[in-house]
Amino acid sequence: MPSWTGTIRIREEFALVHAAPGDAAPHRHYCHQVVLARSGTVAARIDGHWRNERVLAIASQCEHALQADETPCFLLFAEPMSFELAGLRDALAQAPADADALAQAAAACRMPRALDPRVEQTLRRIDGLLAEKIPAASLAAAVQLSLSQLERLFGAQLNLSVRRLILWRRLRLAAAEALRERSLTVAAHAAGFADSAHLSRAFRQFFGVRGSDLLRGMRLQS
Repeated sequence: MPSWTGTIRIREEFALVHAAPGDAAPHRHYCHQVVLARSGTVAARIDGHWRNERVLAIASQCEHALQADETPCFLLFAEPMSFELAGLRDALAQAPADADALAQAAAACRMPRALDPRVEQTLRRIDGLLAEKIPAASLAAAVQLSLSQLERLFGAQLNLSVRRLILWRRLRLAAAEALRERSLTVAAHAAGFADSAHLSRAFRQFFGVRGSDLLRGMRLQS
């Protein structure tokens, strides 16, 4: 089962996937992840240990890989700056196992953290420039900081470097574009990647699988 098949709902700060998990190499990404079995359990290797449970909570930057399975499950990907993992896990565990109920439960868990105004300004600037080159030094200068000062702020508040945050936001945009039935090449250019090969490498780095294998079997739902 090399590819993933299923549906995905994309919201501003989370995405809900209902899919049969495909093969993926161990990987880590910025978002929190909650995996929920519709029935039975799901298996995953998390930080080197196999777990087999109905609900799995995987923290931001934690290495993991789901076991491929023909049985669909729900996967919720949530931005750490807007969601607390334990509360999100508990809310999803108590909700009915259907997409509408889980999306509503996730939205109700939103607890955005207060960020330094310079970080907030930089994030808005990044989102407005994703199709272009974004020199990190220019982002720092725009908020009257040195690059090292901005990097320290990002590390302290987001647990991510400026460049990795840019890459993550580009990847989110490219995935949304590809799911709207655009080619990977068009999606790559829309999100500031050099080409589809560059985008595929980023997908594999963050999700342990090529972008084509992850997205070609997925359908976007409203």
